[in-house]
Amino acid sequence: MVGGGAMGCGIALELAIAGRQVVLYNTRADSSERARAKLERDAALLVETGLLAAEQVPSALGRIRRTTVLAEAAVAQDLVIESIPEDLALKQQLFRELDRLAAPDTLLATNTTALSVTAIARDCTRPERVLSAHYYLPAHLVPLVDVIPGEKTSPDAVETVRRFLASLGKSPVVFARDVPGSVGPRLQQALIGEAIRLVHEGVATPEMVDQVLTQGVGRRLGASGVFDRLDLVGLDFMTALLRGAGRPVPPVLAQKVERGELGQKTGQGFYAWTPESTAAYEERMARHLATQLREDRAAGRLRAPTTELEE
Repeated sequence: MVGGGAMGCGIALELAIAGRQVVLYNTRADSSERARAKLERDAALLVETGLLAAEQVPSALGRIRRTTVLAEAAVAQDLVIESIPEDLALKQQLFRELDRLAAPDTLLATNTTALSVTAIARDCTRPERVLSAHYYLPAHLVPLVDVIPGEKTSPDAVETVRRFLASLGKSPVVFARDVPGSVGPRLQQALIGEAIRLVHEGVATPEMVDQVLTQGVGRRLGASGVFDRLDLVGLDFMTALLRGAGRPVPPVLAQKVERGELGQKTGQGFYAWTPESTAAYEERMARHLATQLREDRAAGRLRAPTTELEE
């Protein structure tokens, strides 16, 4: 593991908990010491929340060896994951070094959020072994990992990393080609951009936007994505909303409406729907929201209803 910041520590901790030996590289001793403290805090929180037994902590942390020598993180490793700042020249320099130090069959994975895998692997002699394993922060708590090949990445390398991530209990999604920025970060960028515009235009304050996300829109995202939600509300209804707001209707949406594929109510939208799958979706959503509401009330974040009128 190259880079012991918040992301790198999360990846290292997850690997160690799963029984893997990890070499965690930082450029300086003080950074390595901060990584040690971060790993201990993250492990303690896992214990506190019941995700890790206290007796597992010493052995898990003992499987992480910290170093300031890059060769120790590259030599005799099956997989090297990089998580350093988003600077293309810096990553290219690192991968040139990793390509030189690592064994010919070692897989080299970048955790880049916005850069091209192909560009990062430009100077590598074995670009077929280079790919992206893009985690979401905090890495040890978010299941999703994007697996993205470069132009020269071999299918075997992609499948090996996919299987490895799945063995850790992750939820890897494999992309067919190099996608700078990937899907998750681009969706986040769109959301952030719209949030900033709303504040800039005086429509809402930052506090209002965050409240809408955490107590409204965001609550549903744990059990529902974009396209199943579109099918639920109706593609014809969404088309009318876009037109009413003066926004263009995407061709794929207009085409589905023209074909009468309106979502759950017609049995076909972006997904196929049956009465059984519709009922299962609605129950999953209701259970998810009920669990969140109960936890918020128990933690005092939201008040429970009262039968008495306030003065």
